[in-house]
Amino acid sequence: MFDLASVSRIEDVQAALETGDSAALEGQYLILEQEGKPFSLNVRLDNGRKILRLRGAAGAALNGQDSFRILWAEDVSAEDDTLAALRRGREEAEKQLAVKDGALDSLPLAVWLRDGAGDLIWANRAYAAMLGIEQKDIRANQAEIVISAKGQGRAPKDMARDALAEGKPQTSCSHIIVSGKRHWMELNEQPLPTSNMTLGFARDLTRQEDIQSELDRHRNASKTLLEQLRSAIAIFSADQGLEFYNSAFAAQWGLEDQWLNGKPKLGDILEKLREARRLPEQADFRKYKQGWLDMFTRLIDPHEDMLYLPDGSAVRMLAVPHPMGGLMMTFEDVTSRLELESSYNTLIAVQKETLDNLAEGVVVYGGDGRLKLWNPSFAKLWDLNPEELDGGPHINKIVDKKAEFFIPDDWAAVRKDLIAQGLDRSEREGQLTRTDGIHVWYATMPLPDGGVMVSYYDITDTTRVENALREKNAALEAAEQLKADFLANVSYQLRTPLNAIMGFAELLDHQYFGPLNERQKEYTGGIHESGTRLIHLIDDILDLSTIEAGYLELKKEAVDLKELLIGLNNLVTEWARKNKIEVKLSCPDNIGMIYMDERRIKQALLNLIRNAINYTPEGGTINITAEKNGDGVKIEISDTGIGIAEEDLKRIFLPFERIPSNKGTVGQAGAGLGLTLVKNIVELHGGRIDIASEEGKGTRATLTL
Repeated sequence: MFDLASVSRIEDVQAALETGDSAALEGQYLILEQEGKPFSLNVRLDNGRKILRLRGAAGAALNGQDSFRILWAEDVSAEDDTLAALRRGREEAEKQLAVKDGALDSLPLAVWLRDGAGDLIWANRAYAAMLGIEQKDIRANQAEIVISAKGQGRAPKDMARDALAEGKPQTSCSHIIVSGKRHWMELNEQPLPTSNMTLGFARDLTRQEDIQSELDRHRNASKTLLEQLRSAIAIFSADQGLEFYNSAFAAQWGLEDQWLNGKPKLGDILEKLREARRLPEQADFRKYKQGWLDMFTRLIDPHEDMLYLPDGSAVRMLAVPHPMGGLMMTFEDVTSRLELESSYNTLIAVQKETLDNLAEGVVVYGGDGRLKLWNPSFAKLWDLNPEELDGGPHINKIVDKKAEFFIPDDWAAVRKDLIAQGLDRSEREGQLTRTDGIHVWYATMPLPDGGVMVSYYDITDTTRVENALREKNAALEAAEQLKADFLANVSYQLRTPLNAIMGFAELLDHQYFGPLNERQKEYTGGIHESGTRLIHLIDDILDLSTIEAGYLELKKEAVDLKELLIGLNNLVTEWARKNKIEVKLSCPDNIGMIYMDERRIKQALLNLIRNAINYTPEGGTINITAEKNGDGVKIEISDTGIGIAEEDLKRIFLPFERIPSNKGTVGQAGAGLGLTLVKNIVELHGGRIDIASEEGKGTRATLTL
C-alpha cells in the first residue's frame, strides 16, 4: 500500500509520504503518544499516485500493563477525486453567482428576490439606493418599497404572494418618493416556480409620465386652438370614427353636437349630409362615398377638392393623413372669396384696359428698380419696342434708351434725374424738354408695395397754348394798366375845371355880385347840383380804379359802430326828408367797436342809402339796423321801394350797370358805380354784401363784417 518492502516503524511510513503530509503525520502521532488522542489524516504518497486515510489510536494489552499504538491505512484515492470535483463545482457556482450578482447590481433597475413567504432574501444596489439604505441591511430589516397612500398601486409583497398563487406575473404602477422626489414607478413580481421564489423589479416611468402629460397638454392646446378656428375641422381615427370636431364643423354642415359626440363613422356622416342635400349632386353616390372612404387606406399626400353644393355655395376640402392613422379634414366656405376673386379679376381687367387706353404714359418700377407695369402710351411716347420692356428690365436699361431725346452735354444730369424718378419714394413732378421739341410733364407717386409709379404726358400743345395765353394776358394787363392810368389822368384833368365851375356857380347862387332872378337861381342851382354829381362820379371812378389796380390801402382803426351809424343817420335824414322818405335807425348800445377803415365803410353805407332814397317813392321808409353776428356784426339797409327785377339782380354789381329809379328814368339813378364800389370796399375788409329784393316790395342790402 505504501509501495515499501517492509514497515517496522512510523518513520518508514513518513518516508513514503509527501513532505507536508509527513510532518502532519509526525505531529498527530506525537499527540497520540503523549495524550492518547486518536487522529484521522488524509495523506498523499511521495510518488503522488495514491491518497491514503491514516487513522491512529492507542491500545492496551489484556493485562492492562502493556500499551501500544495502532495505525490503520485506507486507500481513499477515489473519494478524493469526487470531493475535488465537488469543490471545483462549488467554486464555479460561487463564481457564476458572483457574476450574476454583479450583473444585477450594475442594472439601473431595482431588482430583488423573495422566498415563498414573500420575505426579501436579496436586492441589488439600485434597490438599496432607491430606499436610501445599505445593501447589506436590506434582508435583515426587510426594507420594503413604500407606495403612495393616495395611489391605487399594490404592495410588492402582496404582489409576490399573488404571483406564486396564480403562477403569473403581477404588475402595478404607483407614485414612490425617491430622494425626496416623486417618481412614477412600475412594480413587477415574476414567479420562479422551480425555486418557490419570486423575482421583482421596478421601472422608473417618470420620464414617460412627463412626456405623456406634455403630450396631453399639447393635445388639449391643439384642440382648444382648433376649436377657435373659423374653418370647419374634423379628425377621424383609423377605423373611420369621428375623434374630434370643432363648433365650426357642426355649424357649417348643420349637424347636431349630440349626434357628433357619438363618434359616428365618416360613411354615416356622408349619408346624413346627402339626406340634407349638403353634398354635391352625384349620379352614383355609392361610388362617390367609397371614394371618400378609400382615402383612409390610399391617401399618402394631402388631397384638396372643391365641393359645389346644391345651395350654390362652394366649400374647399383638404384631407391630410394623420400620423397616428386616420384622416384630418378641413372644410372652408370659399363662396365669398370666389365671388371676390371674380370681382377682383374683372376689376383688374377693367383697370388694365383703362390703363392701356390712357393718353398718359404710365410705368411702375418695383423696389428693386425693375419694371413691373407699363402701358402702350409710355412705349409710344419714348419710342420703345414692347420687346424691350418685356421681362422686367432694370430702370437703368430703360433710361439709357431715352438718351437720343436729350442734348448729349446735359445727358448725365438728365439720366440721373430720370433714374431718381423711378427710385425715390417721394412725390414729385416736373417738366422735360426734348430735342425734338416735345414737352413732357411727369409726376411720381410712391406705392404701398414699395414701388413707384411714374406718369408722363405730352404737354407740347398745352405749353404752346399756355405761352400764347401768357402773351395775351400780358397784353391785357398792359391795356388794363393803360386804362387805369387814362381814367386817373382824365379824372384829375376834369376835377380842376370842375372845381372852378362849381366855385363860380356857388358865388352866383349866393348873390355876392348882385341879385338873381328866379330863372337865374334855377340855372346856378342846376350847375351846382350837376357839378356835385360829377364830382361824386369822378371820386367813384378814381376809387374803383385804385381798388382794381391794387393800390388802395385801408387805414383801419377801432371804430364805435353805433356812433358811426348815428352820424350817417343825421347826415341822410334831411336829404331823405326832402324826398318825403322816413329813415329809421336801430342799433343796440353794446354793439361794440369794429376794426375798420371808417371813411371807406361810411362811403359804402352812404352809397347804399343813396340808392335806397333814389329807388324809394315818396312816403316810403328806409330802415338801418345793426346787430352782433358771432365775432362780427351784420348791418342791414332795407327800403320799401320799387325793388329790383330778378334778372337785374345778377348784374347790379357790374360797373356802369344802372337800374331805373323811382322817378322812372335811369339818368337820375347814377353812373352805376356805387354798388360796385361798395362790394369792393366790403370785400377788402374781409366781409361780404348780399342783396335781396322783390319787385314792388323793396330791397334789403346786408353787410357782414
